[in-house]
Amino acid sequence: MSPKILLLTLPFLLAGCSSLSEEECRAMSWYNLGYQDGEQGKTRQATRDYVSTCGEYGLKVDEAEWKRGYAKGLELYCIPELAYSKGKSGAEYLGVCPNDASFLTQYDRGRKEYQLEKQLSEIKSDMERTERDIEQLDRQIRNENDSKQRDYYRAQRERAIRHYEGLRRDYNRIHFPDRVIQFSFGN
Repeated sequence: MSPKILLLTLPFLLAGCSSLSEEECRAMSWYNLGYQDGEQGKTRQATRDYVSTCGEYGLKVDEAEWKRGYAKGLELYCIPELAYSKGKSGAEYLGVCPNDASFLTQYDRGRKEYQLEKQLSEIKSDMERTERDIEQLDRQIRNENDSKQRDYYRAQRERAIRHYEGLRRDYNRIHFPDRVIQFSFGN
């Protein structure tokens, strides 16, 4: 593989993994890899993995170039104005930003929204499953000739309806939280 093609395909080759092939270790632009790692919010541990992997091939990592690229990429990753979207997307934050306090404020705000949406989605999925169960029980009740079995299905249906109503209350409580307005009348 030519070095140009390798550099163009590097982001795809490295997505999600830190081990490199011997050819990648030989042709690597350590600055570009460091930049990519910083931009993705990876920890400095990544360079140790590269040193270990490339060391197995008897090759050295240009750690100074990787660190230089990493610092530049981290500048982009750590922009507080982008932290909210990282949190909202569910991305994990590994504590790599030097301006941690301002970054974390925005990241946490987005992360809370992500977790809220995830919780609502899980409840909604459970509601849909329960609705299907209720419909199935309705069919079983209509098609059952044995009265004891029909009573059993009715009891199951009543339990499923209560479960559904509890889920709906939870969904509404989370989706439409109570708003408390406080008034202060002097001292």
